Amino acid sequence: MDECFYRIPFDFASVLDESRGYANMCTELDSIDQHIEMLIGTYPGEHCFDGEYGTRIWEMDFERIVSLDTWKTRFTECLSQSISKYEKRISDCEYRVEVGDVLKESVLSRNVSVRKKVEIYIDATVNSSGERCRLYYTLFLGPLSKD
Repeated sequence: MDECFYRIPFDFASVLDESRGYANMCTELDSIDQHIEMLIGTYPGEHCFDGEYGTRIWEMDFERIVSLDTWKTRFTECLSQSISKYEKRISDCEYRVEVGDVLKESVLSRNVSVRKKVEIYIDATVNSSGERCRLYYTLFLGPLSKD
């Protein structure tokens, strides 16, 4: 059975439009990628039908990093738990997390802000085809500011 995968956000107007009558489709890999991106960006409790949907990484947003290795391990565990629970189309996931600082200076207000840039690399197997895939996401966490 061929499955249909739809682009996020779903365009209801395209389905209701009699001249078009269809929604934008995507590949299974694109669908997986979009779903993981939505999962990463959702804090548990935000989804009205499933209070556990999302990732607990947002609890770590403003956390002071004492040990980078410990923080990355905890971040990866939160990510792994959510993806293994909610994205069943992939398996054998391997995670790599890189953390760096991004400095942003505002000339007008003379403010300097430092944010953590978190790069997430996921290597996984797509269950339907057995092929390996690579997914990449970037997050900016924890704005620190200095006047």
